[in-house]
Amino acid sequence: MDSPASSTNSLKSLLAEHLPKDVPFTFYHISTPPSKSPALFSAPPQSKPERTYCESHFLTVSVTPTSTDSHTELSNGGEMLILAIEVLIYSTKKLTTVFVSKADSTGCISALNLPRAQAGSPLKAITGAFVEWLVHERQRAGKRLVVSLFARAQDQYLFPGSVENAEKHVLDDRGLIRWWCRVLDPLVKSYAPEAEKKSLGQKLAESAGTNGYAANSKLARKEQDKTTAKGYLIIPGFDVHETMRHTPSASQQPPRWTPSHPLLQLAPNPAAPPRCLIPHFPDDPKSRFLDELDEELPDHGSGAMSEPGGTPSRSNGMWKSVKSLEQFWDMMTYRQECSSGRCVGFIWVVITPPQPSIPEDDEEQEGESQSQSQSQSQSQNDSQSTLLSPKKPSKSRRRISTRSGPIPPRLPRIKSAVSSLSNLSSSSSASNGQSQSRLPPESTPFYHWPATSRGDLLFSQKDYARALEVLLQQNLSTRAAAVRSSGAWVREVGVLAGVGADGWGWRVVGRKEGSSTANGATGGAVNVLGVRKKRRVDEGGDKGAKNEEGEANILGSGLVRKKVKVMEDGETSGSAAGVDVLSAGLVRKKARPA
Repeated sequence: MDSPASSTNSLKSLLAEHLPKDVPFTFYHISTPPSKSPALFSAPPQSKPERTYCESHFLTVSVTPTSTDSHTELSNGGEMLILAIEVLIYSTKKLTTVFVSKADSTGCISALNLPRAQAGSPLKAITGAFVEWLVHERQRAGKRLVVSLFARAQDQYLFPGSVENAEKHVLDDRGLIRWWCRVLDPLVKSYAPEAEKKSLGQKLAESAGTNGYAANSKLARKEQDKTTAKGYLIIPGFDVHETMRHTPSASQQPPRWTPSHPLLQLAPNPAAPPRCLIPHFPDDPKSRFLDELDEELPDHGSGAMSEPGGTPSRSNGMWKSVKSLEQFWDMMTYRQECSSGRCVGFIWVVITPPQPSIPEDDEEQEGESQSQSQSQSQSQNDSQSTLLSPKKPSKSRRRISTRSGPIPPRLPRIKSAVSSLSNLSSSSSASNGQSQSRLPPESTPFYHWPATSRGDLLFSQKDYARALEVLLQQNLSTRAAAVRSSGAWVREVGVLAGVGADGWGWRVVGRKEGSSTANGATGGAVNVLGVRKKRRVDEGGDKGAKNEEGEANILGSGLVRKKVKVMEDGETSGSAAGVDVLSAGLVRKKARPA
């Protein structure tokens, strides 16, 4: 296994390209190995759910204040957490789902004294780079991948007390939806757009002419060989036009975002009941609504239905109130999270790889048929051999009675499964061959888990939950409290992993050059809006005069710009003293009444 330094090189370089130049950031990344989890999609009646694996990633970012403070923690350069993001990766045989579970900030990024135009950009850059890095590391050939999240504005998610920090900028519902769409938009644009679906008449019209069909077929093959991406957004209660206002570059052609959902593309059984087409994520508004609708099933709470996403055995799996996906989204409008003036955005980014060629599918089918025929022939030979060979007397095993008498000794069994995984860091697992044997394989038909995309510390599910619980017990209401709480969390997680506070984490110094608009004004001033500047006054002109009583400021002659009026005879109006006097031709006399 690679060392921690080499395992994070790609993420380090990606972050350095998007962070402000010469500004240091410290990152702490923990994760878990893939383990079996309940299926995201409920299976149709009389069928088994998909075999699903899940791994968790948790990334925190800290900075060191650049200015001194009266508190000793700040003057000594203590670190403060500024951002935390949790990502869950679900993987099946045909689909990989990157679910952004939680993300939160503390407002302590203001300690860096960045220009106003760059104050919020590091948080956006880190979040987008981390999700993009996980997507590229978890892509599998021929397998579709989807990034999924729901945007719901709250005061705090992961940092207790951070809402009391006056420097924390909490976005409203609409602002948070727009923010997440802008975060994921570079990921969408890094892939080719999906080909537009054309009708048969359009295809025939394009193929008209000499070699038109051959040219179009070559173009279609080229488009099929590209990995495409498309963004989806649904805001329950909003129409199409209101939803598209929250997406970036809505007028771009071809459109990269659409106001719909991709659930029919992602579900393993598109013809199944609606409850089998909606994924069941933890702490998700859709999941809570699914659990309430499942109470309408006659076999709710019995057998396999007692587990989340269970499969009904005595019904057809159809709800009584909701009959389709469209009706499900209409009903979501009246849910607690989406009603009473609040809005929740459900966002997906679907990345579709090139379609596999037909010979590969044929080879797989031939291989399956050959294996089936071999197994059938082997079973027939075994049955014939058992019929021809004489039966041997079976040795009955003596049963030991445990009701009375001495208790027979039994050796304990030592389990070597992933659930018994203790605290493992990348460095310790690299040097300990016994620890490596306890880890799951890097690649299986159900998931891809490369060594270069694991956390700095590798935890079991139990210890991972403990690390998050330690963070939820801290207080980040002020800068001094944030320094103490940040140091306590880093130390306790390091002790939990057995490496200490200084044994994990890595530093990144940004390399992104600031724009001219951000650094153009002297003294750190930033021009955010396009304001027209006033024309400078000549140095020799008077800047203003004050009368003897000091009552009012009178503009000097240098500040007054007079417009010279030209008469018909070429003479200028006004006296030599500079006072404009109307001539006789410009005076309009009022006619006297008779």
